Amino acid sequence: MLSLMHFSLLSLKNDITLAQDVSKIEAQMLQLRLYEKQFLTGKKEAHIAQFNDQVATIQLSIENLRNELKNLDISGQESIKLGHLLINYQRFFNIVVDIHKRIGLDPNSGLHGELNRAVIDAEQAMGDSVVFLKMMLQVRSSEKNYMLLQDEQYLLIFKDDLNKLIVSVESSFLIQAKKTVILSALNRYQNVFLSLAEEQKILGYKEDQALQRAMNDSAIKAQLAQVELIKKTNLAINEYISSITKNTYILFILALLTSILIGWFISRNIINAITHIKTSITKITESNDLTIVVSTKSNDELADVAKAFNYMLSNFQSLLASVKKLDSSSANKTEILTEDSFWADFTYEELPEDR
Repeated sequence: MLSLMHFSLLSLKNDITLAQDVSKIEAQMLQLRLYEKQFLTGKKEAHIAQFNDQVATIQLSIENLRNELKNLDISGQESIKLGHLLINYQRFFNIVVDIHKRIGLDPNSGLHGELNRAVIDAEQAMGDSVVFLKMMLQVRSSEKNYMLLQDEQYLLIFKDDLNKLIVSVESSFLIQAKKTVILSALNRYQNVFLSLAEEQKILGYKEDQALQRAMNDSAIKAQLAQVELIKKTNLAINEYISSITKNTYILFILALLTSILIGWFISRNIINAITHIKTSITKITESNDLTIVVSTKSNDELADVAKAFNYMLSNFQSLLASVKKLDSSSANKTEILTEDSFWADFTYEELPEDR
C-alpha cells in the first residue's frame, strides 16, 4: 500500500511539474512579445538584450519540458517545433533591429544623425540666400511628411522639390565654387535621405508590410505552436492521468487480493496448527497415552505452545514412572515386614518349651 501511495504521489508530482512548465513557457512568450514592442516603440538597446535573453530562457524551459515529456514517454515533437519557430522569430527580430540601427535608434545616430548633419551642411552652404532657404524648407517639408506618414508619394514630391532646388542653384549667378559646395551638400543630403527611405521600405511602412510582417508572422507562428504545445501537452497529461488512475486501481486491487490471500494463508496455518494441537490433546485424553507427541512444522508461538505441552507430557511421564517405582518399593517393604512379623511370633511361642 505504501508503494501504491508513493506511485500515486510521484505521478501527481510529474503532472504538477508539467503544468508548471507549460504555464511558465506561456508567460515567457508573452514577456518576449512585450520586449519586442518595447524596442519598436522605445528603440532602446536594453530591450534588444532583454529579448535575446528571454529567447534563451524560453529555449531552456522548452528543453526542460521536453525532458519531462520524455520521462513520461510522451512525444515532445511540438516542443521541438516551437523551439525552431522561436529561433526563426529571433532571427527576424535581429534583422529588424539591424535595420533600425542603420536608420538610427535616436535622432543623432545612424542615418537620422547623418541626415541632420547633411541638412545643416546644406543650409550653411546656402548662406543667407532667402530663395534657396525657402526652397530648402519646402524640400524638408516633403521629407517630414514622408517620415511621419510613411507614404511614398511624399518621396516623389521630395525628389521633385529637391531637383527644383538643384536646378535653381545651377542656374543662379553664384560663383562656381559656391555652387559646387551647395550642390555637393544637397547631393549628400539626397543620398542619405534616399538611403534612409530605402531602409524604411525594406523594414516596412506598417506592421503588415515587408520585414515587419515577416517578423510578426514568425511571432504568430511561434505563438500558435505554443498554443498547440499547451493543448497537446494538456491532452497528454489527461491521458497520462487516466492511465495512472487505471493502473492505480489495478495495483490497488492486486494489493487487496494479495493481502487477502496472505491473510487466508496465515489464518489457515494458524487454524491447522490449533486443530492439530486440539486433536492431539483429545487423543491423549481419550487414550491416556502420554507417549503421544504434539508435532508442528511452524516456528511461531503455536510451536512454542506445542513444545511446552510436550514438555509437560514428558514431566507427567517422569512423574508417573517415579510413582510406579515408589509403589513397587512400598510393596516389597510391606512383604518383608510381614515375614519378619511371622518369624517374630514363631520365636516368641517356642521359648517356653526350652524351659
